[in-house]
Parts: sequence; structure tokens; C-alpha cells
Amino acid sequence: MNVSSGLGIRPLAWTAAFLGILAVLFWPTFTWMAERFEAHDSFYSHGWLIPFASGWLIWQRRKQLAAIPKQPTFSGLLLLVPSLTVYLVTSWIQVHFMAAFALLGVLWGLVWVLWGWPVFRALRFPLLFLLFMVPLPGILLIAISFKMKMAAASLATHILPWLGIPALQAGSTIHVPGISVVVDDTCSGLRSLISLIALAVLWTTMLPSHAKSWQRICLVVSSIPIALATNMVRILVLVLLSAIYGPKIAEGFIHYGSGIVVFGLALLLLAGLSRQLVKPHSMRELAQ
Repeated sequence: MNVSSGLGIRPLAWTAAFLGILAVLFWPTFTWMAERFEAHDSFYSHGWLIPFASGWLIWQRRKQLAAIPKQPTFSGLLLLVPSLTVYLVTSWIQVHFMAAFALLGVLWGLVWVLWGWPVFRALRFPLLFLLFMVPLPGILLIAISFKMKMAAASLATHILPWLGIPALQAGSTIHVPGISVVVDDTCSGLRSLISLIALAVLWTTMLPSHAKSWQRICLVVSSIPIALATNMVRILVLVLLSAIYGPKIAEGFIHYGSGIVVFGLALLLLAGLSRQLVKPHSMRELAQ
């Protein structure tokens, strides 16, 4: 079914009404996601920023989208109907993370139905980027965080003697002379890992057009060791400060402020890596 480049006032009104109904239908999932974003121990505090980033990615493609004929099609129901069915079932049985993924499937299906496959294909990256706002199951995150903080405590215990500080590990607790430092979930590195991967994926869209796929993939993959390494620096600094000034120094502002500092360090490393991976064209290439 072919239409003109504008969808017209009536279809847009129907679309607005339909989206309003969906907003009411999806409100429980929106509420659940908001609670996960705002939780004190949230691993997804960046979730609020993802829709804005996705919107920015769509805005970047506005000229490309303007040139694509809008072709509403029933083919999009192949995605829309199953996604809506899964959402209704998972929402009813309160499997919230699956309902959130299904919600995105409904959104993707709507884009396909209302504007056609060419528009859907042009928007595939901004639409897929929304996956970073869906919190994974808490039990999975806790399990991963536990293993990460145990590994971080073990590695720190092996590194500290090189710095002249004897250290013993007991679970996630690091014992150094006079004090004990607990590596809690906020120091596991999982929060910064999730955020940095999302940022690295977004960063690939800002690389020069001549950047190759392997370079973009390498940048995203490299965000993992960067996040883990900078988090280890944070743990070592907190232990050293605690050993010198007492355990109180590693609490409150210093504890949370150090997280911001090391994330900034991770960004600098990511920026430096992207600059090394994708170098500017030579003057000859620019002239061509």
C-alpha cells in the first residue's frame, strides 16, 4: 500500500489515539522500569538517558528519512501481533523484564506497520539501541555482580602486596593491616560496565564515515576491559585511602565520587582508543 510522503491528518490522529491506548496498556511496565532506574542499588540509572539518545540518533537521520517514501504495510503485523501477545501474557504473569522487551517489539512493529520496511530498516540502529534501557532480571544481575565483586576482591588482594600493603581476602572483604574493606555491589563494576558498553555503542555512531565495521566492534568490545580496569583502580585507591586515613575516608562522598572519577577516566580511555583505531584520512584522501 503506497501513500504520499505525508501520512495526512486523519492517519496521524488515529496513530495518536492508538499510541495513547498503548501508553495506558504499557503503564505498568513503564512504572516498573522507572522503579528500577531510580532504585538506590540500580544498575540501570542510565536508563532515563537511552530514549533521548535514541531520539538524537533518529534526528541525525532526518534527511535520510525525509527521502524515504512512507509505505504503510500490514507486513509489520508479523512483528506487532506476536510482540503484543507476549506483552499481554508476560504483563499478566508479572514477568516484567520480558514484558519490557515485548514492549520494544510492539514499538518496532508499529514503525514497520505505519511507515513501511524502508523506514524501519533506516531506523534499526536507534530502535535497537533502546534495548539498553531494559533492565535484566534482578536475580541475574545480582549473580553477575557477586561473581564480579569476588573476582575484584581477589585481584585487588594480589595487587596490593606489590604496592607494599599486605592483604588477605575473606569473601568480598579485603583485610589490610588495621582495617577491613568490603567490596560491595556498587564496587563490583557491573554498573559502570553496563553504562560504558551502551556509551561505546553510541560512540560508534560518531566515528568518521570511513570507519570499518571491525573498528566499531573493537571499540565496543574494548569497553569491557576498560570498565573492569578502571573499576579495579577505584578499589585499589579506596583501599589505600582507608589504610592511610582510616575506613571512614572510603565512605560517603569519596566512595560515590570515586565512581564518577573512574567513569570519567574510562571515557578518556575510550576516546583515546577510538582516536587510535580510526585515524583521519590523509590529505591525499581528503583531496579525493
